[in-house]
Formats: sequence, structure tokens, C-alpha cells
Amino acid sequence: MLFQGLAFWCLLVSDHRYFVTALETCQTAWFDDGDFSSQGDSERLGDLKRNHQTRICSNPVDMEAQTLSGIKSQDTKNTFNVNSASEGFVCLNSEQKQRECYDYKVKFTCTGQFCSECRTRWFDHDDPQGNGDYELLSDLLLSYPKVICIQPIAIEVQTVSGKPASNTSDVFLTYDATYGFACVNAQQGHKDCDDYKVRFTCPTEFCQGFVSISNIRLVPQECRTRWLSSDNSSAVGDIESITHLLKAFPGQVCREPVSIEAKTTKGVPAKHTGDKFLSYNVEFGLVCINEDQVGGQCEDYQVMLTCPSDFCQGCRTRWFDLDNPTLQGDFETLLHIQMLYPTEICSQPVGIEAMTVSGVPALKAGDVFQIYDAAQGFTCVNAQQPGGKRCQDYKVRFTCPQSFCPV
Repeated sequence: MLFQGLAFWCLLVSDHRYFVTALETCQTAWFDDGDFSSQGDSERLGDLKRNHQTRICSNPVDMEAQTLSGIKSQDTKNTFNVNSASEGFVCLNSEQKQRECYDYKVKFTCTGQFCSECRTRWFDHDDPQGNGDYELLSDLLLSYPKVICIQPIAIEVQTVSGKPASNTSDVFLTYDATYGFACVNAQQGHKDCDDYKVRFTCPTEFCQGFVSISNIRLVPQECRTRWLSSDNSSAVGDIESITHLLKAFPGQVCREPVSIEAKTTKGVPAKHTGDKFLSYNVEFGLVCINEDQVGGQCEDYQVMLTCPSDFCQGCRTRWFDLDNPTLQGDFETLLHIQMLYPTEICSQPVGIEAMTVSGVPALKAGDVFQIYDAAQGFTCVNAQQPGGKRCQDYKVRFTCPQSFCPV
């Protein structure tokens, strides 16, 4: 695969310094439109673009072909009349020496605006503990139904450290915009899968109502609540449902969150506890029932919700930028802001937004955050960033209870 992962490397000159930058790529879904017949199989790019229009880019940089059963084209011993990203794929029975053509499917690697125009944030829903790493579209749609389209047109996959999946040695069970991504440990030989994250490109109409960032991509406006715990682990279990949270924290919880995160009250992420959840999604919230657990009762959980932008617009502060990442990192803590600007911010905010000073939402910036919640503020530590890079420079603003704002 000539152009998988990071397709081209180019050299840019600025202020007499040289920077190497990578052109991002994404992969389409698989297509099987050709008339598989006594003549062979044809999956020409021109035909596919007429049938699928915006689901294929105008100028793919690479193409992959497999049989419907998953055998790579180079392993079938078929001879191909056409096999290129610029033209597509054609296999003619009349040109075969050993056996007739298989029935093939193809997918393309694209770049540029096709990948970035309406792109989701990165998702890391699973890790390779147990059977492997499963970042399946069906699972992500359950947990984040409002920030992923039902039928993505492309997918990107990287390790959590930022290495393109195609540059690893792992074997993938599925890597497809239609189904998502899965890596099974048992298929890797004597090693486990890496830990992966995925993001999707959606049809442009999915991004209506989102905001454009630097004319590069469309991203949803969102804000985060503080960590919330409406229930303690009891004889039944732990129930942090949206309904329970709305009753326990009036004015502090949105009715239709776009994503949910959960961790124990001691700080262990929910996916690392080993508990089985009756529910863990934004439609209902988190529910853990003791009798469903193998070795005892559920942990005591807390959840944080990401809400639509309108939840945070009622009583909102100005943007604050107290720090920059020159030393240990960027620290925009609530306590520090309250000490410097006591009359401009409430004591108990109900929401927080963070973005880089250039206007990129924090969840799209690619950094790892130590703290990002309405109760504590925001911190990004340089030493915690993958690849030795430094945090970007961030600013924050908070949403306060309506009583804090003048009538």
C-alpha cells in the first residue's frame, strides 16, 4: 500500500526554519457494485463515483481490493486488467491462467477536504485488555449518538500515541467506515494489539449547526459538566442515570448530552474496573447492577457529561487565559481564576469550555488533559503528552448558575 497512513511528506520553509508536515488520509467504506458475471468483475472508479457521489473522493491516493471473503487481491493469483487508485479495479476471466476471477470489493484512501470537512473527534472506547481493541461504530453510536453519523463516509485509525494504524505490525479484523475498527489479540501471534483510537468523516449535512474552525474542519460546540455522583454503590448497585442526575443536580445537567464519561470515585476509568454495565450511554446514563457482577458488587461511580453548546450559553463568563505551556504545562484552574477575578466567576460553575487561543476546541486539539471539568477547571501537563510534545496554549470559560448573572 503505497500511500496508507501519512501519505506525503512535504518541506515547508518559514522564518528560515524547516518543518516536516504530514498530509492526513482517511479510508472509505468497502464498495462492491460491479457486475460479477461470466466476464469477470468490474469496480471502476468512474462507475463507483456515479453511484456513490460524495462517498468517494475525486482523486484517491490509494486503493485496496479484496474478495468478498476477505482475501487480499495480491494473494488470489488472479491477473488484473485494471488495478489502480486512479481507475479502479477490473478482473477479466478471459485473462486468467489458473482460475476465474473472484468477486471483489474495493476501498479507497483519500486526503484533503474529503477527510476533514465534516470530521468527528477521536474516540478511544476500548483498550486491548482481554480479547483485543474494539472501536466498533455500533458501540460508539450507543455511547455518542449525537456526535457520530449513522453512515460515515470514511475512517481514520491511530494508536493512542498518534501512530497511523497502517504503520503498525498488527493484523486487523475490520478497518472500515461502515463497521469501525477491531484488532483481535489472538490474531497477533505472540503480542497483544496496540491501543487504538478512531475518528470518522461524515456527510457534510451531518455538520449543519456545527461551527467551522479555521476553515479546516467542522466541529461541534460542546461544554463539559463537573463530575457528578447521584448514587452510592448499594445493595442493588450504582445508578447514575440521566433522570437521576437531573433530579439530584437541577440546572447542572443537560437533558440531551452528546457524550458521557465514567470513573470510580477513586479515579479509575470505568472501562478498567472489570464491571459489567446494564447501561453506559448518553441516552440513559450509567447503570451497574451488583447481581450482574462475577466477583462482588459494583464500584461507586461518578460521571461527567459533554453537553450541547446551548446548555452553556445561559450565564457564561468571559474567556480566561492565565497561563501558557512554557514551563510544566498550561494550568487554567478554577481556584486560580477565582483568586484573581473573584467578582467575574461563580463559586460553583455548572459547565466549562476550553479551547486553544487560536480557536480549536480542546477535545479536537489532540492533547491529553489531566483535568477538564467544571469543578476544578483545566490543566494540561507537558510531561503527559505523547511523543515528547508540549501542550498547546488554552483558554477557558465557565457557565454559572443563572442566579449569578444580573437579570
